[in-house]
Amino acid sequence: MTVAKYIRLSSADEDVKRGERAESNSVVNQRMLLDHYIESHREFSSCTILEFLDDGRSGTNFDRPGLHAMLEAARRQEIDCIIVKDFSRFARNYLESGHYLEQVFPALSIRFISVNDCYDSFDFPYGTAGNVNNGLLCLINEMYSRDLSQKSKTAKRLYAQRGQCITAYPVYGYLKSPEDKRAWIPDPEAAPVVKRMFGMYLEGKGPGEIARLLNEDGIPTPAQHKRSLGSKRQLWNSERTENFWRATTIGKILRDERYTGKLVALKTALSELGNINSAKAIEKDDWIIVPGAFEAIISQEIFDQVQARIEAVRPTRKLGPMKRRLFSRKLKCGHCGAALLRHEIAQGVYYDCDGRAWNGTDDCKKIRLFETDLTQTVLASIRFQAQLAKKTEQRLDRQAKNIQAAQNRAMSARQRIQKRIAQLETRKAEAYLSYDLGEVSQSDYKKRCKKIDAAIMEQKRRLDALEQDGGSVLPEVDVASYGQINSLKPLSNLRALDRDMVEELIHSIQVYSENRIEIAWNFNEDYMKLLLEEDTAMRDDK
Repeated sequence: MTVAKYIRLSSADEDVKRGERAESNSVVNQRMLLDHYIESHREFSSCTILEFLDDGRSGTNFDRPGLHAMLEAARRQEIDCIIVKDFSRFARNYLESGHYLEQVFPALSIRFISVNDCYDSFDFPYGTAGNVNNGLLCLINEMYSRDLSQKSKTAKRLYAQRGQCITAYPVYGYLKSPEDKRAWIPDPEAAPVVKRMFGMYLEGKGPGEIARLLNEDGIPTPAQHKRSLGSKRQLWNSERTENFWRATTIGKILRDERYTGKLVALKTALSELGNINSAKAIEKDDWIIVPGAFEAIISQEIFDQVQARIEAVRPTRKLGPMKRRLFSRKLKCGHCGAALLRHEIAQGVYYDCDGRAWNGTDDCKKIRLFETDLTQTVLASIRFQAQLAKKTEQRLDRQAKNIQAAQNRAMSARQRIQKRIAQLETRKAEAYLSYDLGEVSQSDYKKRCKKIDAAIMEQKRRLDALEQDGGSVLPEVDVASYGQINSLKPLSNLRALDRDMVEELIHSIQVYSENRIEIAWNFNEDYMKLLLEEDTAMRDDK
């Protein structure tokens, strides 16, 4: 039997502290509670235990990676039992949670346990979620979540209207006031850099030139500066790519009116409760803007002059909606860590190193990779991974068959020994009966028993040796690894590449001079171990 532990921490939970830990105490406590429950019930002693985790995810919707993976495993009938701390960890949406508890899980013969709610689906008839109280709990959880969300929105709006900052981190150039965490004060180190940027732009320098000059002077980037102040916040890209100024960073700073002392808040809103991916931009007329909320670094006059110049040099062509590029945010320079820039020319689309102009090496300057060549290389790599997945599955199947055969032979040997012991015990009983009836003498009876006991002891030694050996054990492969294998196998003849496939399979692509690339795959650790084993096996075969 396979048991799945599901753990969820919401960003609204009290013990969440931004940027401090990968896992909160709440996650640890949930894990301890579920582990204790499993250990205290003997029926789970020999079960395979899987854990699915969503840290910082709302329970109001089912768009959660951990929950999605668990439900997919459940649909493949790879899970027999699901255990949660309480109903609210699974979901606060009454209708969706009821659908799973009353229809999906019973149909799949999956047992569902909510520890703190004292609920076990085995205690109730097929197709029921328990009693009225359990349904009411789910409904209350949903209502609580919506109420909490509304109160949070109201509180943020009130803070913003009072000119109090509601963002977790101040914009570059400001620090949180030691007296009031909702107030910003100019950063004595970064504020002069902001003033310098605005001054250089009014002198006629563009964002690219400003970035180059800041890099040449060794001015710490916003990320570097925050780390020097003790921040552990990490963005999507590597630390190396945050170590130099970029034109895009300069452009954002030049357009940010908060440097005039204005508080600008609530520029986005969630269209779906609890779904952070549903954030949509709000019209500027509906923003909360409070002038004079904190000390200005840039005067309104200078800011307006900069905006006028930005508008004057802005391209006149109207840009259409942003397209999802095939390799967007995936390509990095293998030499300096900078992102690769995309260029469109008559010969096609090519990429080069963004850091080559100011902090790149000679090798950075040699990178010029056309998208068609990159696409073909990635396609070939994916097809190779598909072949590896097939070979890995075949190796696991062979191992399983060989081990199963060995286990069957061991079982047959065990049965033969047990049968022989039973026969010897019967002969011993017959010898006693013959002695009791006076058919044999006492000395003959003792000799016969001694011989039989010796034979029994020998058989028991053979049985003990067999038990101690234990035979071979079937390889334990987690559900996610099998899922990875099954998703890769159909790609052995892949001929076209799309963005969704790149997003699913590839974490990043490191590009080196001479157009050499290294692909970091989105494979889980256990599957990577299987690939290493397969690579070792292939080398041994050669």
